[in-house]
Order: sequence, then structure tokens, then C-alpha cells
Amino acid sequence: MGLPLSDDIWTRRGITLLWDADKLSGLYSPDQIISLRQFLQLHKAGWPESELHLVGDTTLVVAGLEGCLDALSPQETESWLEQVVYPAILSYQREVADGGGQAALVFWIADSKRVRHEVAEDTYEWHCGGDHRSETIALSRCLFNGAQHDLRRIVGDKGVEHPIGLYHQRIS
Repeated sequence: MGLPLSDDIWTRRGITLLWDADKLSGLYSPDQIISLRQFLQLHKAGWPESELHLVGDTTLVVAGLEGCLDALSPQETESWLEQVVYPAILSYQREVADGGGQAALVFWIADSKRVRHEVAEDTYEWHCGGDHRSETIALSRCLFNGAQHDLRRIVGDKGVEHPIGLYHQRIS
């Protein structure tokens, strides 16, 4: 895990998982946030510029990931993340963000209590709900394809003990 990140570079480049509602609402209005479904449709359409509404020409904010995480079994969800969402992230990074340095992709997760750092594995896990309440999904491994060790915790006003998100400058 890299050094904690206290500046706002994540709002302009890289890939971010954000779970702080105050930070999100302080930066983006609800009409600037797209659904995960819209994100995947943009990917499938080849990122048409006329439909790609970046906030400040630099950031795409996506909500709805957590609803999908609970819709399938943990094993099916991990496969879906690796086979559908991860390729879309790579495509965004390559096609829209010019390799990752020209635009940011922010995934908003509303329930911060379900994202936990597993110290022994140095990974972030999603704690499932419903029938799979006792299981976890290796969220950072699935979304960052093994590059989770290079993630940086985004820290807000409460400091390092209370991260508000995870940031990766460029995944491969």
C-alpha cells in the first residue's frame, strides 16, 4: 500500500473508489453522476464523445457498483468484475484518459462499512449482504487486477485512520 493521499489528484486522473458522501457531494452534484449501467453502455459504444459528459472535462463519476456486488453470488460477482468491469476500466483509461493521466474515473460506494482492509493479504474486501452475509469479495484484486498493492488510501479531514477512498494512478 502506497503512502496516504491527502491532495485531490484523484479528481483529475487515475481510478478511484470513493466512499465518503461529504467529499462526493462537495465536489459533484447528483446530475453529474452516471450509473454503472451507463458506464458499461459507454464502454460498449466506444466512449462516444457526444455522450461522455466528464465533470470539468476530467472526471467521470459512476454510482451503482455496490448494488451489483450484492446481486450475484460472491464467486459470480468476482468473475463479473474481472470479465466485465475491469476491461471497461482499462478501456476508459486507454481511450478516454489517454493512458490514465488525462482523466479520472471515480466509483462511488455509498456504504463505507462494507469495504474493509484485509491487512494480512493487503487487499480491500467487500463484505457481502443478504444470503451471502458471511462472505467477502476481493474487491481491490478484482478491480485493479493484482495492482492493489500500489493503491493509495485517500484521506480526508479525519486523517489516515479513516480513509475516504482508494486511488490508483494507472492500472494495467
